[in-house]
Amino acid sequence: MSERIILCGRKEISESIENQHSVHPRCESDLDSGEARHMRKLYQRLALVLGVSTILTVLIFTVSLYERSRTENSRYLSQLLDGVEENLLHASEDYRARLDLLEKDYLNRAWAVEYILSDDPRLVTEEELDILKDLMEVRGISVIGNSGEILIGTESGTGELYEGQEELEGLKESQDDYASRTVISLPEDSGEEAVFYVIVKARSEYFAAVRIDADTERMGLMDREELVSSILRQATTEYRTGILAVNKQSGKIAGFTQNNVQNFDLPEIDTGAELLDFLDSISDGETAVLRVNGIYQRVLIRETEGMYLIAFSALDTVFKNLTWSFWEGLIGIGTVSTATVLLVRYYLKKYLFGYFEIMKEDISKILAGAAGSAAADTGIPEVRAFVDAVSELERGYLDKAEGMHRMEDELSQARTEAERDKLTGLYNRRGMEARVETFLKQEAPAGTFVLFDLDNFKRINDSEGHPEGDRTLEKFAACLRDCFRKDDSLGRLGGDEFAALIAGSVPDVRIEEIFCTVMAGVRKELEIYYKKYGVSVSIGAVPIDGKVRTYKGLYKCADTALYIAKYLGKDRYYINKEKIACMKKECIRCRENCPRSRLLDLKGREE
Repeated sequence: MSERIILCGRKEISESIENQHSVHPRCESDLDSGEARHMRKLYQRLALVLGVSTILTVLIFTVSLYERSRTENSRYLSQLLDGVEENLLHASEDYRARLDLLEKDYLNRAWAVEYILSDDPRLVTEEELDILKDLMEVRGISVIGNSGEILIGTESGTGELYEGQEELEGLKESQDDYASRTVISLPEDSGEEAVFYVIVKARSEYFAAVRIDADTERMGLMDREELVSSILRQATTEYRTGILAVNKQSGKIAGFTQNNVQNFDLPEIDTGAELLDFLDSISDGETAVLRVNGIYQRVLIRETEGMYLIAFSALDTVFKNLTWSFWEGLIGIGTVSTATVLLVRYYLKKYLFGYFEIMKEDISKILAGAAGSAAADTGIPEVRAFVDAVSELERGYLDKAEGMHRMEDELSQARTEAERDKLTGLYNRRGMEARVETFLKQEAPAGTFVLFDLDNFKRINDSEGHPEGDRTLEKFAACLRDCFRKDDSLGRLGGDEFAALIAGSVPDVRIEEIFCTVMAGVRKELEIYYKKYGVSVSIGAVPIDGKVRTYKGLYKCADTALYIAKYLGKDRYYINKEKIACMKKECIRCRENCPRSRLLDLKGREE
């Protein structure tokens, strides 16, 4: 069979394989291992758990949704009305206490007037009575004679018969010398005026009684309806929630909260009588869903002294609760699902995938040069051989890794030494050249390349010895480090020749300040040799603007500038802005304006 397949070619091979699969359908079932069957059972159980948990969560969500929407909104409306009733109770008590104080106060004022007029009221003029009225801070004073006529008064009606004859007769017939009567009448209609007066029995033989009328406008007297309206104006409610009071006698709205909606419109309710009939049909203290102001709202009604208190709230507040319950349901489902997934994941990692991860970590640690074999204590015989192989690999690899690390350290040290000057620690010629070439590869390089040369340095070597010359070079390198930035590159090109690469566009004034600082630092640090041998520093610089793109070209321009500085007398600097790179000893007149040409001509004339 195998020989025929080899001779038939690729097409017959594939056909033969297909025929084998078609002839032997049991091959696929044979591939199922015990672990695969176990995984299928595990997934079936997982699906069952997720299904049951979803059903339970939805049931809990539905119950919570209904209870929260019904109870919380009703509780909120009930709390609103509780607050209004409590405030109304306190306000009523305070108002009654105030009326009691006013009654006593005005009774004392009436007795004071009676005492002042007790001699003979006929001797008091109307002007004097007006003064007495102002002193007592009342609206009017009336003196009533024994025959029931008004003897004198601040209001009109002097000489007329007193309107309250029965009230007067009751005082006259009283055996109490201090008989009095206080009348307080609060209007039911806002258009009427409140009445507050005190009448006392006179102890004088000239008149029968004295009456004082209080200024009710200044006293701020209110009826029950006005008191309820005042309380509601001070109440605050949530958005699209309101409280109102309806008079049980007239059906008129007595008050409304001010911070939200200001109307309460019911369909097919136009008059106060219809509103009262509708409110009577609703159970006291029970919530109802009504169409108010064109939208469905939850309404709670309570009866109080002569009033209906109504609290209503739009159902969008209920929707907020529904949203909260919805998220509760999602959180519940998510929690159960997450717990199930984590449980399955835990057992999979514990019995299967966990050991694969351990093997992977061990191999990674070994490749990184660290210790591994975390799976050595797994206790699974099937993976013992693999663990032993990993341990053997670890031991061989660690030996090789140690040698590789040692080689990397030596290579890094050699690379550093290849670019650094051993004496000064600055870049050497190779390192400096590499830095400059890398810098010039930028799209638009900007900076300054500088050459330094110690003037008369050879005298130190000849007179003081090379060790002293080396110390002098170290001092000069330290001086350069102090004068330049950390981002700038410094190097020793050889002997007493140094270089610097100033990165970035720096103003000429600042460049010159740096050069002056370097020259001053050399005179200070090498003061002895400056005075003894004339040791100083000459500086040549060339700006980097992208026109010269090679290290060799920059070096020639800087070297030309250094030559000019030395020729001008040493201990100075020159900036080669024209980028002259001519090192010929005789000028060939290659350009018209050339400072080096002028120096050569000057030198020729001197010779």
